[in-house]
Amino acid sequence: MVIYNNEQQKETKMEENIDKRTLPKDAEVIKQISDTKREDGRQEILAALQNHKPVEQSDVKLVIPSHRKKQFITFEEYEKLLLEGKTVLELKETAPKHLIAFYGALVKGRINITKEEFEELYNEGKSLDEIAEFKNIPREHITYLREYYGIKRKGAKFLKRINNEKPLSQEAKDVIIGSMLGDGHITKWGYFQEKHYRKQVQYLEWKGEELKELQTDNSYSYDCSIDSRSRSFIESYIFRTMAHSFLYEMRKKFYKEENGIWRKTIPDDMEDLLNDKVLAIWFMDDGNTDWTYRNGIKLYVNALAQCKLSSESFTIKDNIILQNILQKKFNLISNIRYKIPESNEKPYLRLDCESSAKLVSIIKRFVTNDLSYKVDEKEYLKSQNMVVDEEKIRNNFIAKHHLDYTKISQKIEGIIHS
Repeated sequence: MVIYNNEQQKETKMEENIDKRTLPKDAEVIKQISDTKREDGRQEILAALQNHKPVEQSDVKLVIPSHRKKQFITFEEYEKLLLEGKTVLELKETAPKHLIAFYGALVKGRINITKEEFEELYNEGKSLDEIAEFKNIPREHITYLREYYGIKRKGAKFLKRINNEKPLSQEAKDVIIGSMLGDGHITKWGYFQEKHYRKQVQYLEWKGEELKELQTDNSYSYDCSIDSRSRSFIESYIFRTMAHSFLYEMRKKFYKEENGIWRKTIPDDMEDLLNDKVLAIWFMDDGNTDWTYRNGIKLYVNALAQCKLSSESFTIKDNIILQNILQKKFNLISNIRYKIPESNEKPYLRLDCESSAKLVSIIKRFVTNDLSYKVDEKEYLKSQNMVVDEEKIRNNFIAKHHLDYTKISQKIEGIIHS
């Protein structure tokens, strides 16, 4: 048995420690372990990419602060570099580490919010901090995620306004709902917009007054173009509101995405939403009455008028739903016809004579003067001989809503002479 004194023990331990630090094969082992971990991490992400393909990145470039020297890489570049053998650590040497961490979390399914959910919460007035906390997503990921989805940034003014907005009156809600059945449109940002031609300018302004709660200084605008087929000059008079939570709600109800395309649809609670005023606005937007005149001559002296609702923007299924609601709620009988009968395309509703008279009696009190020809035969005859002064209508609209006359005139001149 060998007995070491204290000095010998110290020397022996020092030699062992020196050997451990300097032994080449131990350094290789450490490097192998590190390389293996890096490769395992790379393979984990590659496997996740096969099982969980994130949505295609928006064309909007993710923002890299100006003081950062590391370059931005798209998700496609991130995926390509991994496939070429780059490790996550190597990617972080050239691109911002938070961006690489965000991409990694995205492919591993750790970000549990879809673009639609994000947009809905954001448009409702939730801040990025609140969304991150609500969905348990790291705050450093949430800004990248907003940009990745291509969702426009909401400023502090928007958040303040949306969180302090007042509820809409029922009258304004009815105008919005009726317009959703007709010519109105709600953008994904929660703005209501509608445009009409010169004959319906008075009606457009009436809607603007009904929606005064949502008006801004820039609610009215004018546009013009040339029809590509007929080469005729087209004027558009436009009304647009500010955003509102009720409009977001109606957007969710009335729009459905199919194959990347958003289209109008009839919501499940349409029967509850439809009332006399909603029906009137739908008809003023998209309704018409056949008074049985052809070339200015009435076909039969006692012929009864028939009303139709141009519901071509809705599917046949939605038209059937509308048909049933009209019968159940108002006892209005209608038939489904087709604008293109040979292929059963563009369905619309045509009411029988008795139901047409009943419809007119329900909605007549709401109809504006400029659209009275839709519900009154005498007004219809007057409208056939009425001469419309286009320039007067345009100039009155420009002056009334404080639009830039010079700019509009220059655009008209440019279009006409192009």
